[in-house]
Amino acid sequence: MNAVPCAICGYDAPGPDCPHCGLAPVGKGLGKARSRNVQAVIDGFLAVPKGFGLLMTTRGVKCWLIPPVVLTSLVFLALFIVVMGWVDGLVEGWIEASKQDIPTDAGWWADWLVTLLEWGGTTFTARTVGFLTVFVTSSVLALYTFSIAYEAIAGPFLDEIQGKLEEGWFGHNPRNRIQRPTELPVERCVKLTIIAGLPAVVLGFAFLLLSGTIAWVLLALSPLSFLVAALREREYGVWLRWVAKVESATLWVSVKASLIALVVLLLFFPLKFLFPPFGVMLFFGIAGFSTAITLLDIPFSRRLWSLRDRLRFVFGNLLPMTAFGLVSSVVFLIPVIGPIVMVPAASIGGLWLTCRLDKSGLRPD
Repeated sequence: MNAVPCAICGYDAPGPDCPHCGLAPVGKGLGKARSRNVQAVIDGFLAVPKGFGLLMTTRGVKCWLIPPVVLTSLVFLALFIVVMGWVDGLVEGWIEASKQDIPTDAGWWADWLVTLLEWGGTTFTARTVGFLTVFVTSSVLALYTFSIAYEAIAGPFLDEIQGKLEEGWFGHNPRNRIQRPTELPVERCVKLTIIAGLPAVVLGFAFLLLSGTIAWVLLALSPLSFLVAALREREYGVWLRWVAKVESATLWVSVKASLIALVVLLLFFPLKFLFPPFGVMLFFGIAGFSTAITLLDIPFSRRLWSLRDRLRFVFGNLLPMTAFGLVSSVVFLIPVIGPIVMVPAASIGGLWLTCRLDKSGLRPD
């Protein structure tokens, strides 16, 4: 589907009027759309705090953030347990090797040394050092990878939050009106997904903790609970297939947009060292612009924008996009808490900014 974006809401509106926003959204929290010039840049700086404010003041949306936070934490906990098991095996191997190196004719002190290795301070020290090493390394890596995992897991939940906000702005959820194939309530779909997802999560953890053929068998069985739920409730199966189709259709466009952002970032990385301090400032601006491209993925995907439309929009609003990305990057630097706050705030703020900025340039002449 090649969408013809409405100049206000951005959803497909080929005709002179928009059936989604009526070209004049009056929803509380959106304000006057089609920002230009200085006001557009101001909106870019205000988008993240505006998104946080909408998240805090809109009823019925904060509960959608609990599942991704819990799931992301459980994923990191499982990975920590797996790595600790691997380190514990290395420690055990080292202790056994130490026992074999002790001469058998060394007399009474050989037995004492073996006992010390098995029960004494050496074993305790080795295990303690191993635990601290894994803990510190995992903590450092988590600072950089938590947000990536959290953003990936939180995507479907943030999509629902944006739908709730658009219901308040436009009177309905435009994406559902255009694409949704069933009238089954969203709450029912989410409930069935959670029920079906719990066994899948348990089998996923079992795959991480076990090894051999049984681990792969459990991993292969993990989608079975979703199949059972789809067979028991046909409308849920229709919704599930639609979600899979939509996500797979927009995934490649999102990946290409992210790759373009990464390439831009890598190309301009040497500026930090070639032209200090001006190069550092310029690089941070480019990094903010690249960050904005990835953070706006959900509102762009909801509107079925092609890669060409996405690039035309972000390059056509270069300064507000850069301001939006810079603020997001600063909040992101706060360890763990930063990503938990920044990802939903920037996602909602990005939706607000997308609706505020003029999109008439994306429409054919």
